[in-house]
Amino acid sequence: MPDNKHNYKYNYDLGDVIDNAVQMGSKIGSSVLGSIADALEQAGDAMGMKQPDTFVAWKRRLERKWKNGGQSVGVVLTAVGWTFTGCFGITALVMGILTAVGAGPLGLTHDEFMAIPILFGVFTPVTLGFLFMAVAGMKRLTYFSRLRKLLRAANDWVCDLPSLARKAQIKQEKAYDTVARAVGNGDLPNAAISDDFSTLYLDDSLMPVVAKPAAAPQAAEPETPLTDAERFRREGVDFLNYLKRCQGKLGAQADEELMRMQKTCASIRGFVHNHPEQLNRVRRFREYYLPTTRKLLDTAQGLGETDTANAAEIRRDITGILHTLNQAYEKLYDTLLQDVSMDVSTEIDTLEAMLRQDGLTHDFEADFNTRS
Repeated sequence: MPDNKHNYKYNYDLGDVIDNAVQMGSKIGSSVLGSIADALEQAGDAMGMKQPDTFVAWKRRLERKWKNGGQSVGVVLTAVGWTFTGCFGITALVMGILTAVGAGPLGLTHDEFMAIPILFGVFTPVTLGFLFMAVAGMKRLTYFSRLRKLLRAANDWVCDLPSLARKAQIKQEKAYDTVARAVGNGDLPNAAISDDFSTLYLDDSLMPVVAKPAAAPQAAEPETPLTDAERFRREGVDFLNYLKRCQGKLGAQADEELMRMQKTCASIRGFVHNHPEQLNRVRRFREYYLPTTRKLLDTAQGLGETDTANAAEIRRDITGILHTLNQAYEKLYDTLLQDVSMDVSTEIDTLEAMLRQDGLTHDFEADFNTRS
């Protein structure tokens, strides 16, 4: 029985030892793994590796970057500037007072006194230099203070600037200047501002792409006004093409008249082109007959394939008027040719008379004895 109790106690102590060892090993492993994870995270930050952080984590990291960078520079400039401004400023003030008192009351010789204004001349610009350093440091701290307020007031990657300024309790003008400076010098990396300065994009990839405005059309050069003869030529070509399109739509008899009209109108157009002085004689043909002919043909084509009695009568009447118009157009063309023929005959008679007068014609039958 004692042996069993002893064995039970031994087994119990051994189990406790094993449990403690396991727990200690777990703690050590967790600590080691946590240290490794922290080291990797720090190494990633040091190498500039971009982590897929949330917006809040990104803000914390950016604030830490400002604190270790530009803000620290501002603290150093302010501290050093005011410290040495005080030291050298007090010295310069004392030297200035002594210089104003003079050598006599101080019991100094002239050579001994000359060191005092020299020191005053040295310490004064040095004091101003450190004062400038202190002011620059304070401006830098003020800039980062406003920037930090704006960043903490931001709740998303895209921010409305007026609302952001109100939330951060900063005047809009100051907020705009601060954001513009931060975007320009890289304190807000990868940020952008809209053209109207109303929106801040802390991630410029979220900024909508604005289409470039279309280039202004170049002013067209003023066209040279067409002559009356050129306008008639173009109108004639357009009418001839129209007659071609009408063929096959109004029946065989109408097609025959259309082909005849096309031939006659082409002749008239060619004649006027070669004799532009005759343009006034075709004015009524151009301004009334051709448009009216086109209107009648449009009416006939508008009937389509309707087989009613009225439609058939309209087609018949239009075909008949086409025949009449062809006769009129052919008569016009003949009249134009007659006038030109008379002119040509007159020119030929005049030419022959001039040739005979100049002795440039011969009686070939008399010269060569060809008469019987």
